Amino acid sequence: MPQTKAKLGPQQKLSAAANGQVEPNDESAQLGQRIRELRQKAKMTLTDLAKATGVSIGTLSQLERGLVSPTVRTVFTVGNALGVPPAWLIDPKQGNGHDSEARFIVRANRRQRFLESGGVRKDIASPRSSERLRGFFMVIEPGCGSGAQPYTHSGEEIGFILSGTLQLQIEDESFTLNEGDCFAFSSARPHQFSNVGPRPASVFWVNASI
Repeated sequence: MPQTKAKLGPQQKLSAAANGQVEPNDESAQLGQRIRELRQKAKMTLTDLAKATGVSIGTLSQLERGLVSPTVRTVFTVGNALGVPPAWLIDPKQGNGHDSEARFIVRANRRQRFLESGGVRKDIASPRSSERLRGFFMVIEPGCGSGAQPYTHSGEEIGFILSGTLQLQIEDESFTLNEGDCFAFSSARPHQFSNVGPRPASVFWVNASI
């Protein structure tokens, strides 16, 4: 009687990945390869990149091997440290289409996926003609968020809560935001966010290059 392979739960997958027992999927492997190539081109060691981002050497090593998916914080801090837009790390081909409408319009069914990791889905909602402003449609599952540690990057940001509840921490202040609430702050301030409500939170979030 043939044996069937048992499915791994989320915690088992993380444990297996940490021990090198899980093959990297194509997207994770490609992302890791881009990070490794950029790091080596910049003549940075994993230790250098860890110091520049605050991400542990172990996590960066697993990320380069495609064994873990990055958090929002990791994408931003690694991209900034390596001198590339965070979106480029996810997909270098984003925005290269020839659809003339896409210069000015993004249809709801044609948003490009920017990130999906750790219960956070982030789609690009702004058209290609917007150079300084990048808008995102985000869905954060209950109990999920940007990660355990605050992060910083260049620019400013503003957001509008479309549904659900979002806990936003800016430096030492914490704010609970509900549907219809709006926020704005300098991205240079340490910040993090999480969904503290019982249902998914959706947010229209804009990052501005200043």
